[in-house]
Amino acid sequence: MEHYLPQIYWHDRTGLLSTDFHPVVKDGRYKIATSSVQKEVRIWEYFFFKAKKPGTNIEFEELQVNFIANLVQHNNSVNIVRFSPAETDTLLASGDSEGRLVIWRLNDQSVAQMTDEELPPNKENWVRYRLISHEQDVTSIAWNPEGKLLASVGRDGHLMVHEVHSGKRTVCIRNFRQFPNGITWDPRGKYLAILSMDRKMDIVDCNKGTKLKSIAMADLPARSICGLFAEAKPYRLWHDDQLAGFQRGVAFSPCGELIVAPAVQMEIGTQDIYGTFVFKRSEIDKEKPFCLLPTAKATFLVRMCPLIFELRDSEENYTGLPHRVMWLVLSKEQMYIYDSQHRHPIGYIDNIHYNNLTDAAWSADGKTIIISSLEGYNSFLKLYLEQWGNVLVERPEPPPSPQLIKTRKKRAKVVAQDAEENAAGEEAKENVQITMTAPPTDAPTPTKLAKVKVNVSTPSSKLPTSTPTTPKAGPMDKFVKKETLSEKSDDSQKNAVNQPIQKNDASDVIAINPPPKPTVSMIATRKEPRKSVDVITIPH
Repeated sequence: MEHYLPQIYWHDRTGLLSTDFHPVVKDGRYKIATSSVQKEVRIWEYFFFKAKKPGTNIEFEELQVNFIANLVQHNNSVNIVRFSPAETDTLLASGDSEGRLVIWRLNDQSVAQMTDEELPPNKENWVRYRLISHEQDVTSIAWNPEGKLLASVGRDGHLMVHEVHSGKRTVCIRNFRQFPNGITWDPRGKYLAILSMDRKMDIVDCNKGTKLKSIAMADLPARSICGLFAEAKPYRLWHDDQLAGFQRGVAFSPCGELIVAPAVQMEIGTQDIYGTFVFKRSEIDKEKPFCLLPTAKATFLVRMCPLIFELRDSEENYTGLPHRVMWLVLSKEQMYIYDSQHRHPIGYIDNIHYNNLTDAAWSADGKTIIISSLEGYNSFLKLYLEQWGNVLVERPEPPPSPQLIKTRKKRAKVVAQDAEENAAGEEAKENVQITMTAPPTDAPTPTKLAKVKVNVSTPSSKLPTSTPTTPKAGPMDKFVKKETLSEKSDDSQKNAVNQPIQKNDASDVIAINPPPKPTVSMIATRKEPRKSVDVITIPH
């Protein structure tokens, strides 16, 4: 795993808020979208190429980034950008701090001449295709697997689903106590999972807009978690509204069997346990997480690797899935990589940016990860899939989804009446017989038989370098960290040099001071823990 940090002013030195990958990778070229506290969305292309170190024959892979387009339709900070998963129709959605959700479409017509002389000319013509409005900030968006529907949530407390091509609104839910800021679409097209500031995760029928489950608390058994003894009692599962972050990015696994949700905060005595919960689709009706992935600090984002891998031989498999899926978890300073087979993180990233991390994305081929930060730079991670295992070519047939809507029980009197009617109907069917009609007295003896008709009722069933004026700050800008790069650099240099691993006497949670240079590691075998502990399964 290699780390790259291009010295590019992605959005004129302003903090980056979101990034995402285009679903198609052509000839090793990746297309990405970025947004920031400025009011533009920008499209970029990057690729890796072979280069040699000066004066040597040593080859290495260099990263080349090219500017593609600057999209202008927003009047405030752009909080979120997401490409449509449809490969045949290039669409991009972006939501801002004014409540405007713009759907962009790549147009084949020639590119219009730009008026901003400080920017390089656009190479692609992106036009506004649809405009959707929330009353306040758009906090998170999610496409359905076919790219025909778009779900969005905002600070106005609304969940809305729109048909992209017609603009018709199909679902609208307004009964959130506090605003939702994380949403994901089931890859099987059945559910929406939503995390909110009211410390709940809701499972919603994406077709009818019905809330099927609302998970806020769970009865957990007594056990030791990170050196703390947790009593058997109901626990609140999610972080309160003091969690500083732009989103709570929950995610379905690409197979649809797992839901991985960040922003966990369990209060055990006077101590807090942070981490990420994993829910099984087959057990979502129990409203209880399957396991906990503990971390040193609060997490706020989960992004899934789009690939599915074969199981490794002679390895544990704590989830019981017939394959392996991988995902990344983001906190303000670290990134963890997990899979569904090992009980500990298989990758760990730390100290790559001076300011808070804001978003991350995984490329469609699973080979690169991009991480954005408030300091205005993007980090790139190049992965080597042969180190992670064999990609599964044929995906297994998934089991059926659980029944989350229970049928209503009838009253005892109604049930008894239905039983009597059914019994009478069955008895009438059995007693149907052929009889002879009585002939009139003045008529000859009949020679034909007539059947008695019985009615039986049945029940129904180059790149910008200047710094333009920053637009008016939106409500989401209150989360932007105010300290300067020099302050953060001085603090990290004072506290990071030759600091040993320390233990917190109160909570016994492992804490590691950040190193003075970026840390990118793969954990192939279980050694000493790195700011995390093993997965904690929760009995059901």
